[in-house]
Amino acid sequence: MTESGNRNNQYPIIGLLALKHGLIEQKDLDKAWLECRKTDQPDQTFADYLLKHELVSSLDMKRLVTASRAMEIRNKDVKFGTIAIEKGFITNTLLKLALDEQKHQMTRYKRSKLLGDILVEAALISKRQRNYILKEQNRVRELNQANKEDAAAQADTETEPGEPSNGAAGNNGNALTSENLERGIKLLLPQDALAAYLSKNDDFDDNITAQEILDMLAEKHIMFGLVDRTLINGFIKSGGFKTKPFRIAKGIEPQKGVHASIKYFFDTESLKVGEIKKGVIDFKERGEIPRLAAGDILAEKTPLVEARDGRNVFGEVAAPSPAKDVKMKYGKGARLSEEGLKLVAQIDGQPKLSWSGVVSVLDEFTTKGNVDYETGHIDYKGNVKIKGCVQNGFKVTGESIRAEEIDGGIIHAEGDLSIAGGINEAVIYAKGNVWAKFIHKSKILCMGDVYTTKEIVESTIENSGACIINQGKIIASEITSKMGVHAGSVGTDRANPAKLKVGVDIFVMKELEQLKTTIAECRKTLILSKEEKEKLGLQIKGEQKTTSNLAHIQDRLLTAQRETKAEIASLEKSNDQEGLGEMKSRLQALKKKTATAEEDLNNNFETVEFLEEKRNTLNETIKTVKGKLGEHILERDELEKWAKKTPGVAEVDVTNVLTAGTKVAGVHSETTIEKTLKRAKLKELRFTQPGQDKDKGWWEMRITPH
Repeated sequence: MTESGNRNNQYPIIGLLALKHGLIEQKDLDKAWLECRKTDQPDQTFADYLLKHELVSSLDMKRLVTASRAMEIRNKDVKFGTIAIEKGFITNTLLKLALDEQKHQMTRYKRSKLLGDILVEAALISKRQRNYILKEQNRVRELNQANKEDAAAQADTETEPGEPSNGAAGNNGNALTSENLERGIKLLLPQDALAAYLSKNDDFDDNITAQEILDMLAEKHIMFGLVDRTLINGFIKSGGFKTKPFRIAKGIEPQKGVHASIKYFFDTESLKVGEIKKGVIDFKERGEIPRLAAGDILAEKTPLVEARDGRNVFGEVAAPSPAKDVKMKYGKGARLSEEGLKLVAQIDGQPKLSWSGVVSVLDEFTTKGNVDYETGHIDYKGNVKIKGCVQNGFKVTGESIRAEEIDGGIIHAEGDLSIAGGINEAVIYAKGNVWAKFIHKSKILCMGDVYTTKEIVESTIENSGACIINQGKIIASEITSKMGVHAGSVGTDRANPAKLKVGVDIFVMKELEQLKTTIAECRKTLILSKEEKEKLGLQIKGEQKTTSNLAHIQDRLLTAQRETKAEIASLEKSNDQEGLGEMKSRLQALKKKTATAEEDLNNNFETVEFLEEKRNTLNETIKTVKGKLGEHILERDELEKWAKKTPGVAEVDVTNVLTAGTKVAGVHSETTIEKTLKRAKLKELRFTQPGQDKDKGWWEMRITPH
């Protein structure tokens, strides 16, 4: 039992616990403390009083003593933590974690370690720092016990593990800097200052004390992670530290965070160039289209590992860069597992990863015949298969789209477009590749390759891939292909010249421009929505104030009615007819005013509810627009990354005839073919004068050996 000294009217912990658990009443506590508080040992006298007067049993007293000791230790430990924070040894967050662990141990095991021991075991403070705080608190018994345990643990050890060799570098290749201190001691510090070492010179003073060494280190601002005095005394007495260093202090190494990552279990590259066979790209080979069954794993997330701050021997925080998280985003045909770390296919179909990181599984919509007046336009969030022709004026929107032919139709494909026959007088947009036997009088904007086998006639093609018609002809068409043009023949003597531009990515330019516009519109919508939300907030506050005023008016009118009714009752008893008539008229007027006030109040309630609903709708709009804005920004960033890592190829390769008059342009230069050529290859090349820097030369579209 600890002595409390003169605490005036402060009750002892045992008394408060006895009162809390209903063992004594407040009057018993007051009477007992009044008699005991001025004695030499008030806490012990108080406990004896409770037993003597049979206010508590001996068994209850044992429980109270145990609980009071635990509470006193807990209070001391909280103060211990406060001192540790004041000294800069730990943070509030670390203290809370340690106290929670102590509480957990007490709940589970009915006993717990001292807070200082928990912090030492977690390497959050050093033993020396723990003992320093215990000494500050005058906790002599705990301090003596800690010293005994430390001495026993280090009885056979002169140094702690992790010493550097006597070479020029410490652990992990950290270069050591050395400085001669007084009394024949050399201080060695690695570059990261996560440890400090001492070694002895020939003139080492054997009479130096541990405190004097600590004082020298304090002058160098080394105060964190210091070893116990027992080990320092071992360093002083030992003769072995002229050849090897002694670790006098150890900091806490920061733990790097690990970024979260997502592993996909399907081919996410939707724009493959094709297989390379013997150094030549085979544009026909695109690999198998991935297909999964319901229940298959689409993707799995590895959660991030949080970074943890370290602390060097100077007590300075060493903060690693934080780890980044990633969100599992999914759309139609996919679901998130219960633990939130896996995406699972809900249906059989084709897996897809969008530019903004959304995973979907695409099923397929199939028509029995043509897309015409019988079917109308088709807009499907999945793959579309048309067992016929997309006829003039009709639009098909979907992911990957397959059809027999297109005759004047409009296509918007988020993936590939595959046409068994030809494309005639159509408008095509595709984020994948386009296949067809021929293309006539059509406009195609495409992110992937455009591949035909027969001919491209009087058409405009702009794509981020290559335009490939190895055995066919390009006639009177304008083609801009980032990855080059590969054709059998280009042009005829009877048609307008073809215009070919290579190495330039028109598709991505247009997409980025569109995304820029969309992002700007989203941001404008957010600004306007937030402004409207603020106005609604002010309106609602105004209406709420009106509601309050109307409620007060209604209350006053109802009070006036009650008073008038009481007055009428009194007048009826006195038979004052004149006063009675006046009061009744007044009552009728009050009722009308009350009814009006109630109607106004109801209308006001409806107004507030309407405005609140409007604000809720606006909040949903803001949330939706923010989500879309984030997706558009991510799509823009990913598109820019893709464009940068896929440099263009400014090359035209013709295996048969390249007709005179054909215009060929690259990124920096252009040329017109003056005479018809056979088996021609044109490439944009940079040229310089002898001795001139490469970046100061010029570009030319030149015919190169085939």
